[in-house]
Amino acid sequence: MLNEVFWIQPHTVLGEIQAPTLIVHGTADTLVPIDTTLAAMPKLNTASRLLKIEGAQHGFAVDGDPTYRDPQSQAWQAEVIAAVADWVTQPH
Repeated sequence: MLNEVFWIQPHTVLGEIQAPTLIVHGTADTLVPIDTTLAAMPKLNTASRLLKIEGAQHGFAVDGDPTYRDPQSQAWQAEVIAAVADWVTQPH
């Protein structure tokens, strides 16, 4: 699967997604730069939403904090969890 991930091209089907979609992206993501998501958002339907996690990396953790013990990592995780919980419980 790891090799195949480089062949996936989600941008080619974004316009076909009919469900409201929540995208959560760290603004300091070096694995998938946020510009990729910013360019994709207009292709999604108008009920979709982008939540930017200011300063967060790809996994919403402080760089060098793989166990999520840093208070900032924990704050980002709590923000993401709350946003997703709110998203799935609200009508769209």
